[in-house]
Order: sequence, then C-alpha cells, then structure tokens
Amino acid sequence: MSEYRDLEGKYYTYVVTNPLFNKKEIVDPYAKLTGVNGLREMVVDFSKTNPIGWNNSKMNEYSRTELTVYETHVADVTSSETWNGSKENSKKYAGMYESGTTYTENNVTVKTGFDHIKDLGVNAVQLLPIFDQANDELATDDKAFNWGYNPLNYNSLEGIYSLNPHDGYAKIREFKELVKAHNDAGINIIMDVVYNHVNGAANSNFDVLMPEYYFRYDGNGKYSNGSGCGNETASEHSMMRKFIIDSTEFWATEYHLGGLSKIRLNGFT
Repeated sequence: MSEYRDLEGKYYTYVVTNPLFNKKEIVDPYAKLTGVNGLREMVVDFSKTNPIGWNNSKMNEYSRTELTVYETHVADVTSSETWNGSKENSKKYAGMYESGTTYTENNVTVKTGFDHIKDLGVNAVQLLPIFDQANDELATDDKAFNWGYNPLNYNSLEGIYSLNPHDGYAKIREFKELVKAHNDAGINIIMDVVYNHVNGAANSNFDVLMPEYYFRYDGNGKYSNGSGCGNETASEHSMMRKFIIDSTEFWATEYHLGGLSKIRLNGFT
C-alpha cells in the first residue's frame, strides 16, 4: 500500500537514467521554488506565501498603448549610497518597495527609490529577469551582479535578492510584497524574460530529461548559436512550446504580473 505524507517544505530532485545519462540528478524544469543556488526543488504551498491583501491586489488594466514603462534592475534601484534606505534592504526585493527614502544636497531634498519611481509618473516597471539564475545566491560582493540573462530555473525566483535565500517562503513573499506595493500605486510589474536560451545547454535540466529535444542543432549536430549564447531552445518543438506558455502563464497568474516583455522564442509567436 502506498504511503501518503504531507511533503510541504521538503526538497527533492529527479534522478534520470536514459541512453545518454545514468542516474543523473537534476531539478524538475517546472520547479516553482528552488533552494539556494537552484540545486533542489522545494514543495511549496503558495497560499501560505501571500502577503496581507494580496488577493485584492491585481495588475492594473492598461492597454498596451497606455503603458509608460520604466526599465530597471532589482539591485540598481537601491545600490546607490544616495538611496538612504535600510542597509539590509539594499539590492533586495524589499528595498524596491521601501518608502520614505530621500537624498539631500545643497539644501535640496529629493525622493529616492520607490517614492522616486512613483513620482516619475510611469505606470509599469519592467524588471530585468528575476527568475532563478546561475549565480552564487550567497555572494555579497559586486562580482555577483549580472543582468539576469543566464537562466537556470525558469519558474523559480532568484534568491540573491532575498533577505534570506535559505527561506523559500520568505523569498516569494518579499517579491509578492514588491508587486503588491507597485500594483497598489497604479504601477504594473513587467518581467523581462529570456526563453530563447539557457545558461548552458549541455547537462542542463532540459538536456538530461530529454536529450537532443529541447535545443536546436545545426547541420553538424552542434548547438545552434542563433541566440549568440552558444545554445538556443527549440521553441518549434511541442513540449518546449508548451513549457514557455505554461511558464508565462504561471508568472502572470501567481505573481500578478502586468506583462512579460522581450519574449524572443526563435520562431514562436
């Protein structure tokens, strides 16, 4: 008889064996929450990640022609010393919705961070990728900074911007607080995405799970380089196409995002 247990909060991986790999350990490509550095998936109850008022805070219904978009990076909003916010929130999700920060010089005081963005009059903020990336999420120096175009786990949040990368629930809640604060201020959060390539195709979760399927190859059997990154996903293949659709739908619905921009899918529209 099978044993049923509540596995919430438990970590797991897949061990895959096929003609090219023998007992290779990977993370489910559909993983929606991963541990530090994206090496394991965690079973999550998303209903326990919602901040107060989350269900009443939705994306604002703007038409595309109404959008005034401000593009930025989570870390950039609070990386300057002139931000003057809480030190622990610098370069974190929490810093992006911290209010009451100002900078004064020559007897002139201006708002910074979140309050400055609200004063700009924009109605959408496009964040450079915040999905899980091939980073050291525990790094504290500037060498850990990158633009986010090195996808590791598409459906899981990047932990380097969390106050506690070891606490998956906190990571999700902090980002939802960010989205809620902006939505409540009339500003939609748009996520910049990059489904056309991964950080590295060989031995990636996709590659191990179904070798030679999820990526495009040239006539010599080498990874196609149309993306300029040494690999490109095969969005013309049914399961890759389905993954992209499922992923964008998940981000839009679970995190109340106002749009997903720059979807470069190599033949997928």
